[in-house]
Amino acid sequence: MLRKILSSLSIKIFIISFLLQALSGALICTVLFLKTPTHSARGEVSDLVIELGETPRAEGIRKIDAFIERTGMDLAIYQDPSSDPGFSTLNPAYLEQSIGEKTLKSVYEVRQAMDSVEPTGYGLSGFSFAGEDEEYCLAYFDYGTRINTMDSSIRKSLPTMVVVILVLSLITSAICTRLFATPVKRLSKISKNMAELDFKEKCPENRRDELGDLARDLNRMSDTLDQKIRELKEEVRRVQEMEQQKEVFFAASSHELKTPVTILEGNLRGMLEGVEPYNDHDEYLSRSLRTVKRMESLISEILTASKMQYSEEIALEKTDFCGLITQKLGEMEELLAVREITVETELPESAFIMGNKELTAMAIGSFLGNAVLYSKEGSVITVRVRQENDQVLCEIRNRDAHIDEEDLPHLFEPFFRSDASRSRNKGGSGLGLYIAKLIVTKQSGSCELKNEGNDVAARIHFPVVS
Repeated sequence: MLRKILSSLSIKIFIISFLLQALSGALICTVLFLKTPTHSARGEVSDLVIELGETPRAEGIRKIDAFIERTGMDLAIYQDPSSDPGFSTLNPAYLEQSIGEKTLKSVYEVRQAMDSVEPTGYGLSGFSFAGEDEEYCLAYFDYGTRINTMDSSIRKSLPTMVVVILVLSLITSAICTRLFATPVKRLSKISKNMAELDFKEKCPENRRDELGDLARDLNRMSDTLDQKIRELKEEVRRVQEMEQQKEVFFAASSHELKTPVTILEGNLRGMLEGVEPYNDHDEYLSRSLRTVKRMESLISEILTASKMQYSEEIALEKTDFCGLITQKLGEMEELLAVREITVETELPESAFIMGNKELTAMAIGSFLGNAVLYSKEGSVITVRVRQENDQVLCEIRNRDAHIDEEDLPHLFEPFFRSDASRSRNKGGSGLGLYIAKLIVTKQSGSCELKNEGNDVAARIHFPVVS
């Protein structure tokens, strides 16, 4: 404990400063004591009388006692005896005992004082306290006490004091320079390197005082700044990638919209001009309507993708994940029957997540729809949901299916189709999985899609909510 205390820079400074100042004070006091001459205290009686005339009674009484204690003289206070002829002999009838604790209170004490002083060693002086009309007589008895004269002593000892102070100041400066300047200069150099974003050099941490604490704090700050700058650079890189993705996204959107617009324009122009086979208006109006519906669906998906990509927050609530899967499978019964696909499910009674019901249902629908559309007719799809620790895991598995390995890294990219012609025939826009991943990640989840043996497995993770 003592070692820890002594290792503190504050304690070191305190002890060193205290010793140096104590030594300086002792030397100064010794010089003043040796050089200061003395004088009789009797000359200060007149000053006391003047001060009492300017001081209220309570404060004046304290000054009288202080004067007696400082000078060693005795004082006796008498009431105003101006009409009494016995005043010159200090008539005891007028002796005042209520003023001062150290003043003479009895005739016996006064006589002892008279016998102890020289014939010229006592005197009388009239006074009154400030703000009072009552007058008193102060009798003083001087026993020859001598008092030091400070002024002349200071003047005599001034050269000696200057030399002593200069020597002690030089010693103190050398010690403080040793304790402070060298390590602080090094810390300053390292802090300048930090200001220039150079975090390679570290402060020495071997000291156990405040400078050592400062060095450790600077090292921690250096590591933190280095890490934050790395994170900032990574964030800048991510933003740049997002900007590039945005440009690609809108370029792809324009391209995807251009095709149905061109088809629609060709149908309308052919019907207006009566060109064969466009004169069959019922057929080509029906085709044009389907094209408009396709455009409407595509625009809706583009808006959803844009909203999910650039919005910061979405409204979340406690949602039954298994209920959403059951709902989506019910909506797909007709498509499953047409393709003769069997769905096997392993669902718990409930599995709650914190999510947006509408968006989560859209994401689940995209994964299920992708599984149904790209499975062979008559195949089996397995949907399993289970809870693992603090995660809800959903697995959608296509049996006897396969995705080309070169396509796997691009499945969640906007407008990507592993088989472009077949996707368009089935009405796919290439945005389904892209939007689904955005929805999942916005809700603190994750998803993946990969080949496993002869199957294709999609896995979705969400944090569980009790």
